[in-house]
Amino acid sequence: MAKKPKPDRATSKTVRNAIELLGLFTRAEPVLTVPELTRRLKIPRTNVVRLVATLEKHGLVERHPSGSGYQVGMRAFEIGTLYLAGNPMWTILVRALDRLVEQTQCTAYLAILDRDDVLILTYREGTLPVRFVWQVGDRLPCTTTALGKAILSHLPDDDIDAVVGKDKPLRTLTEKSLRRRAQLDSDLALARKRGWALAREESHAGLTAVGAAVLDHDMRPTAAISVSYLDHPPDPKRLENYGSIVSAAARDVSKQIAGYGHYGATLARTAR
Repeated sequence: MAKKPKPDRATSKTVRNAIELLGLFTRAEPVLTVPELTRRLKIPRTNVVRLVATLEKHGLVERHPSGSGYQVGMRAFEIGTLYLAGNPMWTILVRALDRLVEQTQCTAYLAILDRDDVLILTYREGTLPVRFVWQVGDRLPCTTTALGKAILSHLPDDDIDAVVGKDKPLRTLTEKSLRRRAQLDSDLALARKRGWALAREESHAGLTAVGAAVLDHDMRPTAAISVSYLDHPPDPKRLENYGSIVSAAARDVSKQIAGYGHYGATLARTAR
């Protein structure tokens, strides 16, 4: 007979449930009702009601104006902004994005790797007449983006295995998304050779992006920056130029944050 796992006495079950409840709210589902929360948390409804009441009292959730459910509260937003507010690298990174827009007129992004997603931390919208913009907080499969590939290209094979798996199919967003690990390995090899990664219509139809990793003092990827644009008709010279600009910007930022030592790695959310 299998033994039951021992309870984790170092953590609070109530706090864990509250954190899991907050994690159920997403961009796709920003409003959830108590019955929906109960079904997904798989705990008694009375417990969920108490959790929601406590979180609402402290501003972490609030009733939706329609009265049909709850949404993330203002206090949760305020706490979330502190993730970057106290990081001295933030100014350096944002300035780099501003320069990328000046140099390319493309939309520029900053993202980190969080498990097998890239998480958009911020962006600067380009000035081209036709453009597409991912929003702050958007998550994309890392293998569909130049941002994700740039970070993966600086990780050892064991870490890449932990992020995307060794044999399982890759997550996709479009018909042109990579589907097999062998395809990814080929793309990463090219990224290492060029100094920048490419994603062509792999996250959104018509969208091309080039990205490069920001490295900490240990030469580990802590984030990535990129520019994206509609490459129609395809222009290889423009692509190479943007790749050179982005990789140069990433190298410059990496040199600047190296002086922060271990603090310069605090944005990283790899498989370690």
